[in-house]
Amino acid sequence: MPRHGRLLASIAAAGLLLAGCGSGPSQVGAAAIVGETRIPVSEVQSWFGEVLAKEPDLKPQLQQQGNLDELGRQLAAQLVRQELVDQAARDERLTVTDQQITDRINRMGGPQAATAGKIYTPQNLRDVVRAQLLTTELGRKYFDRLEITFDYAQATTRGEAEEKARRMAQGPAEAAAVVNEAARAGVPAALDQKLRATDSPQLAASTPLFGAQPGTVLAFEPEQSSGQWLIARIKERRTDVPPMPAAGGADDQTLQGVGAYLLGITADRVGVRLSPRYGTWDPVGLTAVPSEGETTGFRLTGRPAAG
Repeated sequence: MPRHGRLLASIAAAGLLLAGCGSGPSQVGAAAIVGETRIPVSEVQSWFGEVLAKEPDLKPQLQQQGNLDELGRQLAAQLVRQELVDQAARDERLTVTDQQITDRINRMGGPQAATAGKIYTPQNLRDVVRAQLLTTELGRKYFDRLEITFDYAQATTRGEAEEKARRMAQGPAEAAAVVNEAARAGVPAALDQKLRATDSPQLAASTPLFGAQPGTVLAFEPEQSSGQWLIARIKERRTDVPPMPAAGGADDQTLQGVGAYLLGITADRVGVRLSPRYGTWDPVGLTAVPSEGETTGFRLTGRPAAG
């Protein structure tokens, strides 16, 4: 699961004001609905208050920077991801023990040190750490058995990426047409590419490629703000590829990244609805953003690949 660094840095990085947490029309009910689970607005507000109480100098700084509402959005997104982890863990029969959680917190210096300068608080740290450990276990379960077959093309603007993604989502024939057009124009593109997660652990841990079912079209920038967009249509996804003994292992940080993006499959299956007071759910980055135009990419469900 994506981890927050120092609180001010993570909030300032977004640098955007959201109509939420005290602004905009009052909303009673759910901050988000994940499958059949409702996450109450009160849960986000309670966490919000705990963070400001823990960091007394934070509120005026956030108000001055216009980032107070960004904190609420991050908290809502974190709760959604934790619920996705819980649902994925039930599906995959993954567990972690209380002792594992305690050991991780102790290695972080204890609850106070572990939450200093972060949006986590001593009150919810165990829930956060539990989600992180389960996410790592999800990545560990599948990392060395994942293989995808996909068609891809590239684009240089968000608009071009969206247009190509929507075309490729229409089905195999249109996807092939997009790829062939790009190739004739000298743009990197190819059909039927195979890739294992072990071939590129960094790609598996930092992009949604391995966390999408066949028929899904993804468009995103492999390197943020690079101006180079990848549009990929997943044709086949295998989770039973025999592990390669020579491939070696991946560290827990990489496995956590892999597991985080595998949550995309759970999100697609159960559905995520975010209250407008916290912005828009980003199905590629699995986070909350101010508006649809600020998602990290596009995730479209089309027709599965033909045999």
